[in-house]
Amino acid sequence: MKIQIRSITYSLFSIFFLHIGLYTLKAQGVDSGEKKTKYVYLTFDDGPLEGSEKIDEAIRYEKVPITVLLVGRHAEAQPHYLELYKENDHIEVGNHSYSHARNHYSKFYFNPEGVLDDFLKSHEIIGSGDRVARLPGRNMWRLGTRQKDDIPSGSEAADLLAENGFEIYGWDMEWFHDPKTAEPVGSAEEVFQQMEHHLDHGRTFTKDHLILLCHDEMFREDWEESELKKLIELLKTREDYEFARLKQYPTSKYSIDYS
Repeated sequence: MKIQIRSITYSLFSIFFLHIGLYTLKAQGVDSGEKKTKYVYLTFDDGPLEGSEKIDEAIRYEKVPITVLLVGRHAEAQPHYLELYKENDHIEVGNHSYSHARNHYSKFYFNPEGVLDDFLKSHEIIGSGDRVARLPGRNMWRLGTRQKDDIPSGSEAADLLAENGFEIYGWDMEWFHDPKTAEPVGSAEEVFQQMEHHLDHGRTFTKDHLILLCHDEMFREDWEESELKKLIELLKTREDYEFARLKQYPTSKYSIDYS
């Protein structure tokens, strides 16, 4: 009888500690069925341009947050597209300079104070309260104490912009486009697979956060808009992925808590 009681008592203790162990593992995110959330930031440079209307339509339909980084002189020339973006609650408006360096990047970045003036001019035109920004022709980062440069030219300008309150965002991956036709290079399926690969293998500036670079001029035609929608719908199939705006990026001063 004593042996049976001991056996029962031992079994009850084993079950108790097994449950405690499983609860602890689950709380630590080690539970076999639980996946860590990964964040996707869809960003669009160089607008507002003709493709901006299709982007606006796609985002109103898909209802996901994105960030558009606008060129001030394009906003002056296409104010109706600027208003479309600002009236869309899913779209965050950021700054991509006033002149886009007129595509003469080395000359542009030779004068850091001129770069600051260029961004301040654009800031007034696009009317965004936040100083979310991206440098034209450069993949550079200035977020709090974190920074990264692709090449030396532009580094001093990036530092000066950061000192004046701008947060500079680069990108982890680009959906390329044909420089002559502006058509997307690569299908939505191919881009989705590349994004999965980048996130799965930690090929991002911040682990589990991927910034995708696109350009407004890529989405002028109906079939191009369909490709954008297809990419978003493929990303939605991943239950562990979440869409976010740049100001939600973890090292942003505007950031939300992802813990």
